[in-house]
This record gives sequence, structure tokens and C-alpha cells, in this order.
Amino acid sequence: MRNNNTIRYDVLSYQGLSALYALGLSLWAGTIYLYMKQVGYSYGQINLFLALFWLVTCLTEIPSGFLADMFGALKLTFLSSLFRGSGLLFLALFEHNLTILVLSAILTAVGDSFYSGTLTAWIVEKTKKTDLDQNKLFSHNYMLVSLVSFIGGYFGADFLGNFELKVPLICGAFILYVTGILALSLTRFEPESKPRKKIVKFDYNVWQKKRPLFETFVLFLPLTFVTVGPYNQWQLYFQHGTTIKTGLILVGINLCAILGAIVFGFLVRLNLQAEQLFLAHVLALCISVWIMIYSPYYLALIFMWLHVALCSSAEVLQTKLLHEKITDDLRTTWVSVNNTLEALVTTLALALNGFLADHFGLATAWGGGALLGFLSTFGWYAWQIRWRKV
Repeated sequence: MRNNNTIRYDVLSYQGLSALYALGLSLWAGTIYLYMKQVGYSYGQINLFLALFWLVTCLTEIPSGFLADMFGALKLTFLSSLFRGSGLLFLALFEHNLTILVLSAILTAVGDSFYSGTLTAWIVEKTKKTDLDQNKLFSHNYMLVSLVSFIGGYFGADFLGNFELKVPLICGAFILYVTGILALSLTRFEPESKPRKKIVKFDYNVWQKKRPLFETFVLFLPLTFVTVGPYNQWQLYFQHGTTIKTGLILVGINLCAILGAIVFGFLVRLNLQAEQLFLAHVLALCISVWIMIYSPYYLALIFMWLHVALCSSAEVLQTKLLHEKITDDLRTTWVSVNNTLEALVTTLALALNGFLADHFGLATAWGGGALLGFLSTFGWYAWQIRWRKV
């Protein structure tokens, strides 16, 4: 049994690295697309950045898990900070340059994949044989990261952003570099790596056996067209005038995201079928987008926050539905398949959104995406009901 001082040191290291990494991301979270628009990137080019980010993240998500097992989680955290910080720095220093835009998207995506779950895996391995309540640990860490994100997002947007829009990116890169150096200094405490030996082997008729799971995959996909615009372009839509004021909006977004996850706990008590509840979320999300684009500024902002809360609740529901449909031991594999499909559809949604935004404006792009998502979701569900009756 490890002594309490050592456990406390590990926990503080975990919370400190998590908070620093969150600060490095939050400083520019409310201004990055404003900066890209300011230096001359079109909506289509901004969406190219996002599409590349999603594709590279999808391709590197599973390999990053093997690398973490092979070399250690903290070393992957160091590489994540290095790659993501460098991607931000390149974007800030070279301004309008498509080659730099592509390079930045790739670096930040690889950095995102390398960070995914690494610190959590490290602290679980360090404390699994202790009496530490890990649920309480993760709950407290979530609250800490949320608080840091609120403060960092507001300060980065409304203070650093008003000074110069590239400054939040540079400061965020610097904080990420510091995080990486600290993570590397802790590698001597990292547990020995355990290479994965499991080989996934699919049965020849897996497609027929897993039909309900694949149907669930498809049910989720159209929602991407509804949310991709507001999720990625809210800064561009709500920023008016020369004074940056997206910081307070970002605080509201973070609070509403937490509220949506909490409200979901009350919704599940209504004893509705999960698929019906998901369809209700899709309908509500579409309505919130349509009202938002036809409302005056402050009313639109309220519906934007409502949209975020609904997105958060829908995300929890998606996770619940997905895991209910997975009935074998390949849980991580099937989740990765779902993430891959979602990333591919996100790329298509970004391309459509970029085209509509460049030619007809953001409002048309958001409204058109919501209409397409609505028709696709309910069309697919109606076809499934008819097929089951037949």
C-alpha cells in the first residue's frame, strides 16, 4: 500500500496538469475563428481546417492508445502539448497561408488524439490499488477544469483578444509547452507500460448480427449537420463591432453545457424510450437553430445557449444509446467505429456549411444544415419503423 503523501502528490500532479492543459486551450477558445477571419481566411477555408482536424483525429485516435501503452501516458501528454502548441503558434505567426493552415490542423489534431484519456489512464494506474475514491477524484477534477476554462475563456477573449487576436493563440501555446515540460518531468513516476496483445477478429456475418448497432450509428449521423454550424461558428455569428465580447458568451456556453448534462438526469425519469427521447432532442435542436437565425441579437443568444444545453443532453443520450446496443466485448472497437463514421460525416457537413456560408451567409448555412439533419433523421427513423413492421 502506497503512503498518503505519495498518493496526494500524484493527485495534485494530475489535477495540476489537467488544469494547465485546460487553460492552454481555453485562452483562445473564444477567439480562434475571429482571428482566422480577421487575417483573411474564408468560411470554406476555416471549415477546411476543421475538416482536417476531424479526419486526422479520427485516424490517430486508436494508434495513440497503443503508443500510450508502449511509451507511457505522460510522454504522450508531452508530445500532445508540443504538437498542439506548435500548431497554434504556426497559425498565429504566419497568418494567412493555406500551407500553414493545413499544417496547423494536422498538428493540433495529433495533439488532441495524444492527450485523449492519457492523464486519466495515468492516475487510474497510479491509484487503482489504493483506497482513493476515483469517482470523487474525477468529479473534483471536472469542476476544477470547468472553473479554469471559464476564467481562461473569458480572460482570453475579452482581455487578450481585445489587445490583439493572435495573442490568445500565442499565450495558449506557451501554456501548453509548460504543461508538456511538467508532464515530461513526471515520467519517472509512470507505471511500466503494458503492450496490448488482444487481436480483434470479426465474424463473417457480423453485419447481420450487429444490424441494430449499425442502425444506431446511422441514426446519430444526421445530427452532425444540425450542430456543426453553431458549434464551430458561434464566434463569427455573435461578434459584432470591434470590441471582442465573446468571453462572456463562452462562459454562458460552458455553464449551459453543464446544465444540459444535469437536466438529462431528470429526462430519463420520464420513462420514454431512448430513441424517442433522441428524436425529441433532434427536433428541439432544429427548432432552436431556426428561431436563432430569425431572432434579434439577444434573443438569438438565449437560444444559442439553449441549443448548447440540448447538445450536451443529446451527447449523454447518444453515449447511453450506443452502449446499450453494444452486446459483446469489443466495446472500445465499436465506439471507435462510431467515432470514425461521425468524423467522416462531420467532414461532409463542414464542406456543405462552408459552401453555403461563403455564398449565402451563416444564417442560411445553419438553417439549411438543420433542415437536412431534420429530414434525414426522421426519414431514417420512419423507414426503420416500416421495415420492422414488414
